[in-house]
Amino acid sequence: MKLKNKKIACFLALPHHTRFFIPLREEIKKQGGEIAFIVPLSDYPFERDLIKRNLSFKYFTDYMTADVRKKIREAHIELSGCWTETSYKWDGFSRWSLFKQGWFFDSLVEEYFCMEKYIEVEKPDMFIAHHECNRWGQIIGHLARKKKVPFVTFQEGDYYNDYIGFVVHTEYSNVDLLWGNKTKEVLKEYLCSDDKMFLIGNTHIDSAVKTYGSPETVDQIKKELSIPGDKKVILFLVDIKYGGIVDRENWQTFLKGLDQLDSEAVLLFKWHPSVMQGAYEKIEAMFKEIYPSAILYYMYDPYKLIAISDYCVSLGKTTLAIEALAFGKPLFTLPTADTLDDYYVKMGIAQTAFPPGNWSNLLNTVQNGVPPEVTAKVDQYLKEYFYKLDGKSVERAVEVMGTIFETRSGHAKSKRPKLQEAVAGRVSVIVPSGSDAEALLATMTSLAQKVQWPDWEVVIVVNDEKMKPFLPALSGDLRIVEANDDRLPFLYNRGAECATGDRFIFMKPGVLYIKGAGLPDAILDGVAGLPIRNVDMTPSCLGMAFDFNSAPYRVTTEISANEESQNPEFVGGGMIGVARALFESIGGFDEGIANHLAEVDFCLSAKEKNFPPRYLPECLGILFKETFNSISGDEVSDVDEAWKRRVRFFAKWVGQLPKDENFMHFAKDLLKV
Repeated sequence: MKLKNKKIACFLALPHHTRFFIPLREEIKKQGGEIAFIVPLSDYPFERDLIKRNLSFKYFTDYMTADVRKKIREAHIELSGCWTETSYKWDGFSRWSLFKQGWFFDSLVEEYFCMEKYIEVEKPDMFIAHHECNRWGQIIGHLARKKKVPFVTFQEGDYYNDYIGFVVHTEYSNVDLLWGNKTKEVLKEYLCSDDKMFLIGNTHIDSAVKTYGSPETVDQIKKELSIPGDKKVILFLVDIKYGGIVDRENWQTFLKGLDQLDSEAVLLFKWHPSVMQGAYEKIEAMFKEIYPSAILYYMYDPYKLIAISDYCVSLGKTTLAIEALAFGKPLFTLPTADTLDDYYVKMGIAQTAFPPGNWSNLLNTVQNGVPPEVTAKVDQYLKEYFYKLDGKSVERAVEVMGTIFETRSGHAKSKRPKLQEAVAGRVSVIVPSGSDAEALLATMTSLAQKVQWPDWEVVIVVNDEKMKPFLPALSGDLRIVEANDDRLPFLYNRGAECATGDRFIFMKPGVLYIKGAGLPDAILDGVAGLPIRNVDMTPSCLGMAFDFNSAPYRVTTEISANEESQNPEFVGGGMIGVARALFESIGGFDEGIANHLAEVDFCLSAKEKNFPPRYLPECLGILFKETFNSISGDEVSDVDEAWKRRVRFFAKWVGQLPKDENFMHFAKDLLKV
C-alpha cells in the first residue's frame, strides 16, 4: 500500500469542517498510514470537534522550545520596525486597535517558528489542509515548500462569494482536490493553477449519504429525536448572517403562515455553529414564546437532520443547502438581507421563499411535488458541483496522495531509452506523427525547405495507424518508428532510440522550422530553444516561466524597446534541442509527465545537472497548428490515469519549482475596483 508507514500532518481550522477529514483518516489508517492533527491557539476553539470525537492533536505552541523562543525574539527585533513603518503607510491599519495589531503580529511570528519546529521534529511525509487562504494555510504552505514536504489542499465549502483570497488557493499546494467542476471554474477566474486542481467529489457527503440515508437509519434518528414517524420534517438551515439576528419582529414575520403545516409537519431549525452562543440562546428563548412547536439545534449533527427531512429551507448561503440537494431534498431559499440576491433560485436549483413569510412554493410542493424543471436543474447542478456522488471520493483522494508518495519514492520512473551509436556532427529531428496529417506534412515541408545543416535526419514516430498512407509522400533521410501511444515524452524517447545524431531536436507536428542558424552549436552545450510565433507573428512561446503558483506557462509578452532583453530560464513551446550526452545522462524525457509539462520538466532536470537552457532569439519557429494537447484528466480513476501525469510533475519537484513572488503583477486585474 502506497500510504503504509506514512505520517500525514493535518491542519484543522473550523470545528464543523473536521467532518471532511474523518472519512479520509479512516481510509489512511486502513492502509497503514497515520494522520496527525495540529491546530493553532486562537480566539476560536478550533480543537473543539477533535475533543468531542476523542481524537488526539497537537497545538502549534507545543513546539515552543528554547531555540524557537530565541528565533522569535530575533525575528521580533528584525521585523518590528518594518511592521510599524507599514502600519503608518496604510490607512487600513487605523481600523485596528494597537492591541489587536500587536496580538496579530506576535501570533504570526510565534506560529511560523513553532510550525517550522513541528516539521523538523515530527518529519511529516505530507501536509494536508482545507486550503491556504488563511494565515495558517499560508504559513504551512510556505514552510512545506521550504522543507520540501508535499502539500495537498482540499475544498472546505461552497465557494459562492467573491473573495480575493481565492487567488492564493494554489499558491503553495502541490495538488488541490475539489468537489466538482463548478469550484474549479470559480478558482480559475481567480488565476489558480489549472494544472494543480483535481476533481474528486466531497469526501464527507459520500459517507454521510451512505451512513444516514437508509430508511432504517432515518427511522432510528426520528426515534432519537422523538419525531413522530407519520409527520413530515421541514428543516431550516440558518446561515451565519441570519443566525445572529436577535429581533423578535423579524422572526414573527418569517414564521407567519407556517402554522398551516402544524398538523402534518415538524419544523426543525439548524443554527450555524459560528454564531455566538449568547445570541443563539436569546433566539432560542424567543422561539419558545412565539413558535413553541419549532425545535432548534445548535451543535447537533446537521447530516442527521438533513437525512430525516422531507424539505429544506436555506436562510442565506450555506454549504448545507447544496449538501441537502445531494441527499435528494427539495430546496427553498431566502436571500441574505444585505444583497437580496437569491443565489440558489437564480441557478434554478431552489424555489424562492422570499419575501419572509411567503410559503406558497413550499405549501404547493408539499401538496403537488417538486416542479420538473427544478428537478432537471438540480440533477445537472449536482453533476457539476460534486463531480460524482458514487461513494468513492475518499478513494480518489487517497489515490492522488498515493501517487505523490510513489513519485517521491522514485517508483514511478520510466525506463531509460537505449540509444544507437552516434554519428558526430549529425542532427536528428524527432517528430511524432500525431493524428493530424496537415500538421505533420506542414512540419516536414518546412524542414525540407528551410534546413541548411550539412548532416541531418528525420525520425518520424508513427503513433496513429491512419497516418501511414501519408508517409510515402515524404522524402529525404527519413526513419520511421511505430509506437501506439499518445504520451509525447514516450514518443520522443522512442524516436531518440532510433536516431543516430549527436544532437536531437524534438518537434511537435504543426510547428514549422523557419530559421535556425547557430542552433546545432547551441544544442551541444546542453539544451536550446527558440521563439515560437503564431502564423500572424504574435508570440506563441518566447520561452517558459513559472508564475505565482509555481506553475509553468508559456511567455507571450514581447520585450519592449526600452527594456533590457533577458533570456528565459526555460525553453519549449513545441520545439526543443537537446545534446545526446545530456539526454543519456538524464535518462530521456520522463514518460510519467503530462505532454504540456514534458519540455519544462526536462529543462529542470538539465538545470539540476548544471546545464541551464540556451535561448536563441535570432532563430524562429512558427506554430501552424497546436497538436498533442495534454488531456485534462480531471477524472481521478484507475481507468483514466492521465491525471497522474500532472500530479507526478508537481510531486517530483516539491519545493524546487521557481516561483514569481510579484503578487501585485500576478493579480493586477483582480485588484482593480
